[in-house]
Amino acid sequence: MIKSLLSGILFILTTTLFCISGWSQQNYTIKRVLGKPNWEYATGITVDKQGSIYVSSDIGGIMKIDSNGFYQSALAYISEGTDKSMVKPTVLDESGNVWIADSYNNQVVKFDSRGDILLKFGSKGTGNGQFNYPTGITIDRQGNIWIADQANNRIQKFDANGKFLLKVGSLGEAIGQFNYPWDIETDSQDNVWVVDTWNNRLQKFDKNGVFLMTFGTFGSDEGQFNYPNGIAIDYKGNIWVTNISSYRIQKYDANGKFIKLYGSPGLDNDQFNRPQDITIDPQGNTWVIDSWNNRIQKFDAEGSFLLTIGFNGSGDAQLSSPFSLTTDLQGNVWITDKDNSSVKKFDPNGRFLVKFGSKGTGDGQFGSLTGIAIDPQGNIWVADPDNYRIQKFDKNGKFLLKVGSFGLEKGQFVYPSSLTTDSQGNIWVTDPNVYRIQKFDPNGKFLVEINSSNPNLEEYFYASGIETDSDDNLWIADPHRPCIYKFDANGKFLLRLTNMIGLPTGITVAKSGDLYCLSQGTGVIVYSTNEKSFILGKVYSDKNQNCSFDASDEPLSDIMLVANPGGYYSSTDKLGNYRIVVPVGTYTVSQVLNADNVLLQPTCPVTNVSEPVTLVKEGDQVTGINFANNATAIPHLEVSVSSTRRRRCFASTTVVNYSNTGYASASNVKVYVKMPKYIILKSANKPYIIDSDSNYVFSIDSLNAKQSGTIYISDSVACIANIWGLTACTKVWISPANNYTLPDNSQWDHSDVVLTGKCIENGRVQMVIKNIGQAMVDSAEFRVMLNAQLAFRKNYKLESGDSLVLKVPANGKTVRLEADQRPNHPRKSQTNLTIEGCIASTSDVVSKGFVDILPQDDVEPEVAIQCMRIVDSYDPNDKLVSPAGTANEHYTPTGSELKYTIRFQNTGTDYAYKVVVVDTLSENLDIATLQMGAASHSYSLKVSGKGRPVLTWTFTDINLPDSTRDQKGSNGFIQFSIKPKDNLPEKTLIENYADIFFDYNDPVRTNATANVMYDVPKVIDAANQLDESIIDKVMAAEPDALKGKLSLYPNPTQSQVWIQSVDASVRIEQVKLYNLLGEAQTVSQSSVDSWAVQINMQAKPKGMYLVHIQTNKGTSIQRVVVQ
Repeated sequence: MIKSLLSGILFILTTTLFCISGWSQQNYTIKRVLGKPNWEYATGITVDKQGSIYVSSDIGGIMKIDSNGFYQSALAYISEGTDKSMVKPTVLDESGNVWIADSYNNQVVKFDSRGDILLKFGSKGTGNGQFNYPTGITIDRQGNIWIADQANNRIQKFDANGKFLLKVGSLGEAIGQFNYPWDIETDSQDNVWVVDTWNNRLQKFDKNGVFLMTFGTFGSDEGQFNYPNGIAIDYKGNIWVTNISSYRIQKYDANGKFIKLYGSPGLDNDQFNRPQDITIDPQGNTWVIDSWNNRIQKFDAEGSFLLTIGFNGSGDAQLSSPFSLTTDLQGNVWITDKDNSSVKKFDPNGRFLVKFGSKGTGDGQFGSLTGIAIDPQGNIWVADPDNYRIQKFDKNGKFLLKVGSFGLEKGQFVYPSSLTTDSQGNIWVTDPNVYRIQKFDPNGKFLVEINSSNPNLEEYFYASGIETDSDDNLWIADPHRPCIYKFDANGKFLLRLTNMIGLPTGITVAKSGDLYCLSQGTGVIVYSTNEKSFILGKVYSDKNQNCSFDASDEPLSDIMLVANPGGYYSSTDKLGNYRIVVPVGTYTVSQVLNADNVLLQPTCPVTNVSEPVTLVKEGDQVTGINFANNATAIPHLEVSVSSTRRRRCFASTTVVNYSNTGYASASNVKVYVKMPKYIILKSANKPYIIDSDSNYVFSIDSLNAKQSGTIYISDSVACIANIWGLTACTKVWISPANNYTLPDNSQWDHSDVVLTGKCIENGRVQMVIKNIGQAMVDSAEFRVMLNAQLAFRKNYKLESGDSLVLKVPANGKTVRLEADQRPNHPRKSQTNLTIEGCIASTSDVVSKGFVDILPQDDVEPEVAIQCMRIVDSYDPNDKLVSPAGTANEHYTPTGSELKYTIRFQNTGTDYAYKVVVVDTLSENLDIATLQMGAASHSYSLKVSGKGRPVLTWTFTDINLPDSTRDQKGSNGFIQFSIKPKDNLPEKTLIENYADIFFDYNDPVRTNATANVMYDVPKVIDAANQLDESIIDKVMAAEPDALKGKLSLYPNPTQSQVWIQSVDASVRIEQVKLYNLLGEAQTVSQSSVDSWAVQINMQAKPKGMYLVHIQTNKGTSIQRVVVQ
């Protein structure tokens, strides 16, 4: 045990690696310390030749500071079996051997650099060469060993072989006497300095033990001691002394004259007086509760002080015993103000925003406040220990529910303290006085308990602080051990990290995996590990189908992969290689392929799932987990579009990306762009023509497999006053259309419905439903909406080429038409069209903001639509989602593709040379449906993350000018689309935001978008209800031979209808009657001859009917209205 212990000590002394050991081995280094060191538990000190100071602590660790008292680095002890307070950092002789005073075994031990024991001497007792709790140890220039024999109240001297030479001292206060001599040091003259702890002084002796001088008295002033316990002498002869109870280090000259004080608690920036809690905001800043100073301090990602919030008091911006804090998605900080019985919210700049709560036992009141946590929906959980409960509030502070009562049963509490939530909205609650932690679901239902009966925990483990990481694992800070525990989401023990610097009282986990620990007596210490495990492999098209990658095969880039369990994501590079970062464990790997992808079929393994892969320890790598695929040799064309802004009177850029993502070339490729009203195309980087429908047509000609291109269009928004707030929709499409292979059992009737529309007279909108496919076998539904409210619904059935014409009174309202396709349509289940701004007179009010709240008609990869409102000002860095969703809840139809656009602008004062955009996707999104859209600049994309995929776009050498230099050129954007997962619970919330990094600046966080996946019931809104008068007519695809050859009268009718041929060559053979649902109607009819037929409509209900007139030259379909 001693050998392995000291081997570890040698390791940290020579490499400064912080090794945390336990049931699961993992190595961490100390990355940084926030704030100025505070020596609350300092026990030993030494100074090296460069002037750096090493301070040991009886709560673990050695801190290294410079000569000005600022943190440089840290070391740590290895074994829980050693009295850490007795191991000093000055244990090396001239040969590099290590000497320690082994206090528990009352002996001195010497090790070589490998940790092998070379010498040990001593035993418990009072005789010469015996010890009673030896603590301090030092070596003089002659190689002699001096020991502070604490409980015997003396010092002893030995030669390098452990032979006793002399002793000095006895119990007392006189010169040369000691009361617990704690530490010892020799100077350059081989004089011996002794820390006489309980006499609160230092004594100096020569090399023969003759008393020379003393200084120090009890007190807290400069030059006084409050139980000194450590000493070091630097190369200049200055003396450094630590104190047990005054949290400080003092510096004296060789004559005992006071020079300087370090490390006392205080109110200065970077100083703490009992740090209580810690959290990291979305921007990577660290917030710390400085409890006894009644304030909060904020540090940036590098540990530099930024600001402070609060001071002692009861005002809105004041705090009294703040206990816990957390941050929301917007970077606001929420604080439990314990003595003021309230929860307070401050913005990222420290400005007070709102508070809620008061003293009491009612709902929303608090007996006292301790922990606070925010769930993924923005709800706030607060621990109310005096009322033995936790309470849940919405983001506005409205009380929602409470959990708990006094007791030891499940769901009860004795003193609920710290809280944390996971990605599912579950809440963990510590009950430290009864040594347990409980987990509840979002509704307060008990799920699991972790308590001291767990064999991996100490009998009286004390959960002071808790936090969940991105994997929903639970981290627990236990200052009584001291150590950190880690459990999985089900309460299964994973590991224990021991030998912390200081006493860990709080913990938070950064996205990077760094551990931020509140360390009582030290401050905030950041631990980082670089040891990771990897699964590596290649994805390729196996052209010779031998399940082995060789020269004839083609690597496949941008293929996503996932390792399960856990959902660890990665994607392939240009060479088809991937690397997935995973913890130790056993996994299977699979390609993440879109269910709609018919071009790529897995062949090796044919199941698309690898054999199990096991990584035994951190740092392991498993290679060769390859995936072979059969790529179908057909082209597959895709197109996307996005614009920088639509700002009235300003220029902007529209970017059209087109690509062939298939595995064969395409010829005669054309890209069509329909610019919206009020948007003027100025120029483009590729030649174009304008067709008869005013579309801009770009001829691409051939497009090879995996080839892509970009069309950059310079445009501007018209400078017209009343267009502000209107929505401008840019539509692009690419031809030829893709081939869609139907399953053998397809039930699709091959009908295909398209919509057109326009504003017409009297504030109406004409909309046309046309069947460009084969005849519909049965009916389908269409719906008309006014300002996103359902106004009319009816079934329709159209023959091939027929059209149903609607004329809808808009009068300024936004009109949307949705027409369902027949079942099993290969591309989409419905088509839609929205028209805005149709008015009868200038007095009509135009409704705005309704165009893009429901999905656009661009499900096919060959079609893309982007809708943006015309504005006068804007947030330069934001995120948009289409559809935005209806009502205040942002209700979005289930299964709708969500199209995100992230926009950024350099608003600085110089060029941005590199821009990085990071987007952590919701766990409710299906990564298999991810599609990249248009982008303003070229980029590289990396997919990573666990559970929630992380998309990272890197724009290297973007050289984005600042907005002052080039307003238009300072903008950029990225667009992508993704679908929600199937079978989500009703009203699932999907939120999304992005972080934008300009060069090395702090990230800029965009707004958070929100969609609630919910199919609003199809109930007609009475205030907007329309009737069948909007159905204008059915236009039949009449054969040329019948045009103008048949007449139908009277129409409308109340009784009889005559059908007559006006051309002798056209003979009427049969007449059939149908309603608009395509249902056949019985009707009496009589024929005068082959050129005239009379039908009786008198018994028919009022409405519109379709008359199918079959002749010797084809069939004509005409409409008749019964009044």
